[in-house]
Amino acid sequence: MMRVIILTSGPYGTVSRCLPELVASDQVEVVSVVMAKPGASSNAFKNYKRSFKKAIKIGITGTLNGIRMRPWFGGGPTEHIETLCNKLSIPLYRPGALNSDRTVELFRAANADLGLSLGNRYISRRIFSIPRLGMINVHCERLPEYRNAEGVIWNIYNMECITGLTVHEIDDKIDTGRIFYREEFPIEFHASLKETVTNTIRQTSIKVPYAVRYVCENYDELSKQAKPQSKGKSYTTPTFSDFLTMVRNNKKLFEGAPL
Repeated sequence: MMRVIILTSGPYGTVSRCLPELVASDQVEVVSVVMAKPGASSNAFKNYKRSFKKAIKIGITGTLNGIRMRPWFGGGPTEHIETLCNKLSIPLYRPGALNSDRTVELFRAANADLGLSLGNRYISRRIFSIPRLGMINVHCERLPEYRNAEGVIWNIYNMECITGLTVHEIDDKIDTGRIFYREEFPIEFHASLKETVTNTIRQTSIKVPYAVRYVCENYDELSKQAKPQSKGKSYTTPTFSDFLTMVRNNKKLFEGAPL
């Protein structure tokens, strides 16, 4: 039996989709769910500094447009994780900051085999090294091609018709650990960029729970086969100019897509 501890930074979304699927497995035991505050950091100054640098890089219009686009990546409505944990009798803890001492305490007390990250920012080694087998993360895009990227939009920027998802090992960097599972599938193009993103993300969200369960159930064999990632590229929130390119490219790809 694989003992799993889940770490999330939000009460909805991927964590709420994956928890029932994991609980349904006779090979996985979810020990507990740890829900940190979204965006919270044990070092607030570093967090603000990182956000400020990003805003400077993409500009005010890019920042505001990025905020406007956030709902596009939700994947559809889900139950609150507290409601699900109560239904499934899974302990839920709220440690505050993601990489805090309290999170460390909760991970040590869980005595889990594997940690599972579902919707978090950077996780420090003091956290991901605690479970016996370390931690894995779900990235809703192909790796190593699209590190640190929101799904679909940068593929469209690059005039690609394929998206995907990846389950990978967590290491000291972002989205660079060994790959345990990777799946590719077509982008579902629509007349507007928003429709393309929301519909494709919805399809990705449906696939994620099964991928997570598969990796947890077959971790030992997949770990033997996993290899370090090759060289990749990291992305961030697009500038407004990048966004306009995405809109134009989506139109071209939609008009050229087979009916």
